[in-house]
Amino acid sequence: MFYKALAIAGLNAVSLSNGFLFGHVAGLIGSLQKKEEGIDLSEGQISLIASTLTMTALIGIGLAAYVTDKIGRRWSVIIFSTPIIIQWIILYVSYNMFLFMLSRVIAGIAAGGLIALTIFVPAEYTSPKTRAFYLNMVTTVAPAIGTSLGHSIGIVLQWRTVALIGIIPAILAVVIPFFWVESPHWLASKGRFEECEIAFRQLHGNKLNSERELQMIVKMEKTKLKLANETNCKPTLKRLFAAFKRKYFWRLILMSIFMHAYLTAAGKLVFSTLATVILEEITGTSDVLMYTLLVDGFIIVGSCMSCYLIRKTSMRTLLFSVGFFANAVLVVLSACLYFKNGQNYFNWINVVLLALYFISINAGPYPLLEAIFSEMFPLELKVYTFSLSGIILVSSLASTIMLLPLMVSSMGYHGLFLLNAAIMSISLGYIWFRLPETKGRTLQEIEMYFKTNNFDVEEMLSTEQSKALM
Repeated sequence: MFYKALAIAGLNAVSLSNGFLFGHVAGLIGSLQKKEEGIDLSEGQISLIASTLTMTALIGIGLAAYVTDKIGRRWSVIIFSTPIIIQWIILYVSYNMFLFMLSRVIAGIAAGGLIALTIFVPAEYTSPKTRAFYLNMVTTVAPAIGTSLGHSIGIVLQWRTVALIGIIPAILAVVIPFFWVESPHWLASKGRFEECEIAFRQLHGNKLNSERELQMIVKMEKTKLKLANETNCKPTLKRLFAAFKRKYFWRLILMSIFMHAYLTAAGKLVFSTLATVILEEITGTSDVLMYTLLVDGFIIVGSCMSCYLIRKTSMRTLLFSVGFFANAVLVVLSACLYFKNGQNYFNWINVVLLALYFISINAGPYPLLEAIFSEMFPLELKVYTFSLSGIILVSSLASTIMLLPLMVSSMGYHGLFLLNAAIMSISLGYIWFRLPETKGRTLQEIEMYFKTNNFDVEEMLSTEQSKALM
């Protein structure tokens, strides 16, 4: 259990560091737009600085797939966390476009790799009963706290000082994983079954349910390796190309596209990156510290609520009830922005609605979709299929940040929010028909369901249908 606590602590440090990284951008962009310290950059250059962090994350996601498949989860986290420290130092001494872009490129590549790792690695270090809870902590609560700190400290302190503060969680993200054990799931996928058993028992003990899950992992991965040898499909690329021929693979990719469409339209990354800029435009004032603290505070509240709610209800119930409620709030916010009268009380109504919206999506859809995303792909191909799907997500997020000024100028925030609500509703509708209830299921049971429409691993492995694992 001690090793599980270390793994969760390290992943939370990574997520907090990443959240701080994205939250810091809002203060940086605001300072550059005001041409503080005599730094004179055009709007196009500032927009490029803001969006590069997200665009270069594509490279990091691709690299993470290769690196983590070859050397495992533990060292991958260390390798991708180290450049975060370097980019903070570069940013601190930046006075021209070259240095700003250099820090953003390094940060984007490293953050992209870490985003991928923090989504699928927690599932491999936790048990089925607590997986959703810890995934919420890592993918929602910790980054929300980091983003809030980046926003609020970025308003109070000069952005160079904030850059120095950002080094602290980045150092923790490098140091803590040195004391981890390797992921037993990764070890099993590589045929290192003795090491897998040792690592698994260090993480989960030797209770009856844990031993059952361990035997399921070993049996399933041995079956897959045996089938790979029989079909001359052992190298990862051959197994990936074999998956391309299967219907289940493309059904998962299609569902992930709708999940990405929801996450993009929901605006989490846009707000975390450009919070102060958006709030200034919505409220019409540059004094947005209290507004920012309110919205960020409610994002953290929503994130913490998700950890409680997921232990009390099913994932499907929470996802769809809270998800459609958030859409309704966004429609109301759109109407209020359209009919706003410029009075201070109306600004507070709009900000409170925005805060309520972020409570809702952080209490349900955000953490649950990220949890489902970490569960749905086959273990041996998870990092590669995640990269393929992640390219779609990051491309859409980067495009949203780059096109945000154009979209706002053409349709206003009221039109943008209404469009987003429509996209989110369509996405939830598709996911409703495709997503099973995964709470309490092992990763092997979930993988088996998406491949065969049956959760019973023992039954499927003992029949001819075990060939479906390929």
